[in-house]
Amino acid sequence: MQATFNLPFDKLNNDFLEKLKTFFSHNAVVEIRVLEINDETDYLLSTPENRESLSRSLKQLHERPIC
Repeated sequence: MQATFNLPFDKLNNDFLEKLKTFFSHNAVVEIRVLEINDETDYLLSTPENRESLSRSLKQLHERPIC
């Protein structure tokens, strides 16, 4: 049997682990994979160069004539 659980990191606690133990036998293997989801906007604004580039692009977009 295999199951996938998706939960916020702060919900990974002893209560969760104890409940998880009730679903499987003692010889089950647990694989843990942590995914860090980053907001794309935060990433794009994370460096001065990117911020400036985005600012220029937005300025060009707003100055473009409407067809």
